[in-house]
Amino acid sequence: MNLGELQAGHRFPRYQFSFTDSDIDAYVAATGDLSPSAAPGHHRIVPPMALIAAGLSHMIQLLGLSAGTVHAGQECEFLLPVRPGVAVFADTELVASSVRRGSRFATVATQFFDARGQKLAASSSTVIVPA
Repeated sequence: MNLGELQAGHRFPRYQFSFTDSDIDAYVAATGDLSPSAAPGHHRIVPPMALIAAGLSHMIQLLGLSAGTVHAGQECEFLLPVRPGVAVFADTELVASSVRRGSRFATVATQFFDARGQKLAASSSTVIVPA
């Protein structure tokens, strides 16, 4: 899929993912997140920003964005905790895309839901891609 060929308003196919305890451990090791809720144990939850990072990573892979891609902005809203093993469904829309000074600025908005349709989180991510 080529980002340059997509118009604002394009909706990407819904995708699904979940987190294992190992995924959470890897995220904590990579980011240094010291949230008590991310510590191993019975009441462990997925660090909220890990959810957003997983969604953005999926979109970067789907669009085949280059190594020169810059994550330029992020807005997030977290509504419900996500536990390891819970299926997360994500709906993403391209809300803006323009070329300025030889770079493409693109913003995607993603909403995250559980299997019952409860909204877990929402994000708006802006990336700058060499045009």
